[in-house]
Amino acid sequence: MAVSFAFIGFGEAGSEVSAGLLDNGVERIQMYDILLDDPEERARTLARAGEIGVKACDSIAEAVFGVDIIFATVTCSACLVVAEEAAKHLHPQQYYLDFNSISPGKKRKVRDLIKPSGAHFVEGSVMANVPGNRQAVPMFIGGDGGETFIQMARPFGMDLTFIQEEVGQASACKMVRSITMKGIEALYLECMQAARHFGIEDEVLDSVVESMKGRDWREKCNFNMPRSVIHAKRRSDEMDNVAETLREIGQEPRMAEATAETLRWCASLGLKKKYKDQLASGYSEVLDAIEEAKKE
Repeated sequence: MAVSFAFIGFGEAGSEVSAGLLDNGVERIQMYDILLDDPEERARTLARAGEIGVKACDSIAEAVFGVDIIFATVTCSACLVVAEEAAKHLHPQQYYLDFNSISPGKKRKVRDLIKPSGAHFVEGSVMANVPGNRQAVPMFIGGDGGETFIQMARPFGMDLTFIQEEVGQASACKMVRSITMKGIEALYLECMQAARHFGIEDEVLDSVVESMKGRDWREKCNFNMPRSVIHAKRRSDEMDNVAETLREIGQEPRMAEATAETLRWCASLGLKKKYKDQLASGYSEVLDAIEEAKKE
């Protein structure tokens, strides 16, 4: 059976997953991204979609028309606005998957916005990096449409695990995991800046590698820091949702809030624009860029 997809939001996640789906047999994908409304970004966004083989649309309504599955791959802060708009154009045979890293409570708010349309809601929580995994990135799935969505999407190489129909548990898995994973990103930034100040980058990394045998921390530092400066704002939003998750269960989010603050500071340096087309080569280039940004 042919299954068609739409992506609302076509950043790294949307474009990478789309490319993987098309390479694994999906014949039709449409997309809309708010960057299409920006004269300075429109050409680049259209080029990216064309390169992958995705049809670009000029509105959410156009993007979701006639497709089976809709992925919302936007920012945490936009998920409710996008769900509210999308719901105006959905019908009961469609499946709306919220891909965003948001708290269980906010995920339920998205579900409630979609519900009046009659479309099936799918809770999606991404449990690894999309780059390198594309459509095969491990995902935890929930919602009333979760089990049927898995049957529809798994033939295209998606790695999907159903958690439960009640919305919240799949998101809780991601939020709790992010305390460690995004916390490590914030630690890289703080640790390596201090190491650069003292001129002891290799010594620190060698010591960490020795202390954490079995994990190549230098390689992880080189992988994570160039991506942190690109995605810091989105990831700080995610950590705000992690903090919200912990407050929902009566736990003080000390580390989550500190991580969010560090990532917000990183976003404030404006390095996303500098590296939007080409990632930094590694942690050393990121540190140089940070120092330059601090002088401005």
